[in-house]
Amino acid sequence: MFVNVTILLLCAIVPGLIVFRKNNFSEIKIKYFLVFAGAYLFSMTVIHLIPDLFMSGENPFTLGLYILLGFFFQKVLENFSNGVEHGHMHLHTKVPVTYLLIALVIHSFLEGSILTDSLHSNHNPEAVYSHSSSPKILLGIVMHKIPASLALMALLVTQLKSRTKAFLLLLVFAVSSPLGLLTSEFFSHSSLLSPEYIIIFFAIVAGSFLQISTTIFIESDPNHKLDWKRFSISLLGAGAAVLAQLSF
Repeated sequence: MFVNVTILLLCAIVPGLIVFRKNNFSEIKIKYFLVFAGAYLFSMTVIHLIPDLFMSGENPFTLGLYILLGFFFQKVLENFSNGVEHGHMHLHTKVPVTYLLIALVIHSFLEGSILTDSLHSNHNPEAVYSHSSSPKILLGIVMHKIPASLALMALLVTQLKSRTKAFLLLLVFAVSSPLGLLTSEFFSHSSLLSPEYIIIFFAIVAGSFLQISTTIFIESDPNHKLDWKRFSISLLGAGAAVLAQLSF
């Protein structure tokens, strides 16, 4: 768990520090990375997270409802974050920083919470999906968090006109995922919450991942025409997820 916490911190802080020192990043430079990350996250959700949920023994219809809830809840958060979690910078648009940060912290907390292996093993200890879950999910979160951190820091530096304040807010964003992981570990090892509630929480996060990844897909091709380069990168991202699922 210490390794996961460290990686989550670094993947948010280091990209932000790069912008801190060299504030000339654009969405164009990271769009293909976003496509790969979105394809990986979508594929990992479909072939790993959702099957894990439906192997838990809970009512499939109820689980589906909570996945939908997570999907639309993330859409609401996106209204306040202005798509920063997708790597969108919006440097010339005035964004309420308080609402932006709250939305990103909630989102980041949720994605960090899903990294606890005990969360998966509590579902069904005999399931093929119940072991070594966090490395492959962590990879998807890291790839998703890097452009989010770049976009957040670029926006904060532009709007706040203070690199110190921007860096302090970046730290708040950076610690939210580790805090989600630690909170999830605590509740999954205690009797304060029943496994049923943990599974519900898991379903909401899976729905959130679906919304994020599909939004990246849609926005990467706004003209609804097949871009073979982006499509190939998407296939690579999906293939990486399948390979990770088969390997771990």
